[in-house]
Amino acid sequence: MKKIMLTIIPLLIAVQLASAQNCSQFINALNGKKLTYSNQDAKGKEQGKLIYTTTKKDAATITVHSEVSGKDGKTIGGGDSEIMCDGGIIKIDMKAFIPAASMKQYGNMQMSGEAKYLTYPVNLTVGQTLEDGSVTINMGSGGAQISAMQMDIVNRKVEAAEPVSTSAGSFDCLKITYDATIKVKTMGIGIPFHMKVIEWYAPKIGRFVKSETHNKSDKLMGSTVLESIN
Repeated sequence: MKKIMLTIIPLLIAVQLASAQNCSQFINALNGKKLTYSNQDAKGKEQGKLIYTTTKKDAATITVHSEVSGKDGKTIGGGDSEIMCDGGIIKIDMKAFIPAASMKQYGNMQMSGEAKYLTYPVNLTVGQTLEDGSVTINMGSGGAQISAMQMDIVNRKVEAAEPVSTSAGSFDCLKITYDATIKVKTMGIGIPFHMKVIEWYAPKIGRFVKSETHNKSDKLMGSTVLESIN
């Protein structure tokens, strides 16, 4: 037993050190970056921009300010969230997963809500099943709450390893699929909207490079593509 314990302890230490190193590399790679995405309709025509500005908060946390603009370049919504890396697990605040189209119809909105995180292991593998996530976002303007949006993400799976090239560069990505349900409640009443989402996640930047949203009949509704990293 003593020999077994002496073998296990160095192994645990090695795993912890590797996880810490991966997190440090991830945090430093994302710190101070501005990621600009193009929101496109089903025909590939740009409908607006989604911009994430990242800042290192501490050794394990990146703060993210998001800003959504329409075709005319005017801001139609925004909010703040966090990305954390702990023990080899990247945790992304689920407020960042609210589709731009869902915000657009409500005009100039601000989002707030308790932080709920969707997890991505640093070392993802094809065939891996990922944890589900759920979050409720309060939407308001001028300090007054107007409605609440609930989003549930389930059936997350790493389907394949695929390279993706955009105007921002070439990335080694993992194709992740999941089902999402969004319900916007006004006066306590809301109708659920079901979607199927495919995202090409780049571990190097801890973010998706491309994302497609399909309806429950698998018809493409729109996509979001990384345009630049500055």
